[in-house]
Amino acid sequence: MTPDTIDPIAAAIHRHQQGQRAVPHAPAFDAWVARNQGSWAGLIPGLAQARTGHIDFRSPDSAVANASASMDREGAISAYAALQQAAGFDMCVGDWMEQRCVYQSSNYESSRLPGAMRDCHLGLDVFAPAGTPLYLPLAGEVVVAEVRDIRLDYGGMLVLRHSGGDHPDFYTIWGHLSHASARRWQPGEHIAAGTAFAHLGDFAENGWWLPHLHLQLCLVALPDFSDAPGAGEQAYAEVWKDIFPNPAPLLGLATPR
Repeated sequence: MTPDTIDPIAAAIHRHQQGQRAVPHAPAFDAWVARNQGSWAGLIPGLAQARTGHIDFRSPDSAVANASASMDREGAISAYAALQQAAGFDMCVGDWMEQRCVYQSSNYESSRLPGAMRDCHLGLDVFAPAGTPLYLPLAGEVVVAEVRDIRLDYGGMLVLRHSGGDHPDFYTIWGHLSHASARRWQPGEHIAAGTAFAHLGDFAENGWWLPHLHLQLCLVALPDFSDAPGAGEQAYAEVWKDIFPNPAPLLGLATPR
């Protein structure tokens, strides 16, 4: 095994510290994303036409963030409804690379930087009702299909590999799905573009979060995608941007605040 195979994240950090791009093919992937902006808007029905709002998970004053962190189901539902009424949005977004106050338990202590927390969100959240179907925007092969039935984890989870075509090989991580969505598929199966391949889970199935999709792109082959980090250390922000690029342009959404 090469060092990259043993720990591709450590290898990416090392390349960045040497003044290189953390992922060598990141520029080629960025160019592909730029050519395909908005092409994944069909992932969630109505997303292209929806008025989108923003849930702030950065501030401890955020009612939604507080209720979510304490797994207060009714409080989270009430806070979300109040935010939706006040802002007038159809769907809500939780930003990529947002430094979040909800990642403060021992589960998020860094194993790479003593004393640091993994509080930087590495995916993009799209909030929509439980049961909302997801339509695969790009054909992929199933790498992981599992239920992580632990509170504040992913619940139903899929990881897909996308290879061939006019883009570098990459992976997508889909979290907070229904349990049936994860159990429907087996590693090695191929899913065609346009397939209704998953549904959003409710609290009891999605890790006890408000119903939403966590979508995360990944440009490296992790040794164990079941344990792929959904949050990282703020000190490595530039590394995370290369390893886990922003999905928002593909979905036709505004870039993070």
